[in-house]
Amino acid sequence: MTKRQNIFVEIFSILFFSISLLLFSSNQTFAAERQKIFLQVSPSTQQLGGLQPGETREGSFKVQNVGSGAFDFKVYASAYEVKSENYDPVFNSEKDATKIASWFTFSQTTGHLESDTEVTINYTIKVPADAPGGGQYGAIMVETEKDKNDKGNIQAISRVGMLIYSHVNGEINRCTKILENKLPTFLFNPPIFGETRIENCGNIDAELKIHIKVFPFFSSEEVYSNEEKPTNMNTLPDTKRYHKELWANSPAIGIFNVEQTIQYGSETKTERKLVIVCPIWLIVLITLFIISVIFWLVARNRENKTKSHRI
Repeated sequence: MTKRQNIFVEIFSILFFSISLLLFSSNQTFAAERQKIFLQVSPSTQQLGGLQPGETREGSFKVQNVGSGAFDFKVYASAYEVKSENYDPVFNSEKDATKIASWFTFSQTTGHLESDTEVTINYTIKVPADAPGGGQYGAIMVETEKDKNDKGNIQAISRVGMLIYSHVNGEINRCTKILENKLPTFLFNPPIFGETRIENCGNIDAELKIHIKVFPFFSSEEVYSNEEKPTNMNTLPDTKRYHKELWANSPAIGIFNVEQTIQYGSETKTERKLVIVCPIWLIVLITLFIISVIFWLVARNRENKTKSHRI
């Protein structure tokens, strides 16, 4: 290697090391910045049950700073509804079932939290005397304020919400329809799953539980079950909801008896099916093997015919 080549290699090595160090430092700084503000609200959901027209109800929640830096925050109530069967949240609705957002008042609407501290905030709900019966859904939002001492042009704002499920007592219509409860027959890849589509045709939210059990084809012993911790799913009035229940650690190959049960109130609906999990590469191998056997049999048959003609 010439002297010029040695110099080139040294320069390239120094540049590579410098760029790697710069990228590593940038990633570390970015990670640290992301952890600087870490806002949490506890609990994430509150079920208030039935509210009487004219009633005053009180409650509380916690705002926590589990990050490394201090921040100011504000508190407010907003509407809560969903769009599409995937239940994408919407927090700016004006539907009658979201009027509860205007019934909230708070013990404080602003605050400041140092790192690793928390504060409990009380709220009061005043239900109008003429509030109609049916579901009411909202969210208590906590949002970080911009740092006035930070002169940067871009600042990240964190916002976390606590969902509120409730209903006003009165004319209540409970109506739930199971539109789909199905299992696949054949899968090229794991995981094994069950699909559910629910319609809430009433005027109050409905809670359902989804259970799934998996048995090997040649055995009655369960290899998977979520019986102890079933999936709880809430559906809002006048909505349809889709859900896919997964056996996350299901094997790549196998034949299984799968059972999915949807429980709502005192009613249940169960689907059972034999599910085959077989990857494409295995199907290709089996196909090639079968073709090879067929060619071998054909060739052998011709060879035998040739021998018989000679005799």
